[in-house]
Amino acid sequence: MNTSRIASFLVCTSLVLAVSVLLAGCDKPPAPTAPAGPATADAAAAPAASAPKDEVKISKELWPNGKLKYSYEMRRGADGKWGRNGIGRAYYDTGTLEREGPYRDGVRVGQWKYYKPDGSLDRVEERGMDGQGGS
Repeated sequence: MNTSRIASFLVCTSLVLAVSVLLAGCDKPPAPTAPAGPATADAAAAPAASAPKDEVKISKELWPNGKLKYSYEMRRGADGKWGRNGIGRAYYDTGTLEREGPYRDGVRVGQWKYYKPDGSLDRVEERGMDGQGGS
């Protein structure tokens, strides 16, 4: 063999080896990553030491089919713990809104709207400050 053929052979062998090494890593699944936000209300309830008092977190839970089941605004209460304070929404497993209304300290208060599975308004309820109806 002459020198140029040996050099070509070595270059080709190196390229084949490099491609083989790269392809060997392609069959591995990607490493799991941390979710962008809490998946359940319990995950959002964990206190964050550096969170400002007026910070709002959105707590979400999903149906097994991946559609949104619940969405709650979470704020710190007087005790410093995260709780449902603000608008809450629940959805049917089809993704259609089931109900929506405000929470105060984890209790339904104010006007709550309930929807049928087809999305039409079913009823409206007024909840008192204690969540029991009436004022």
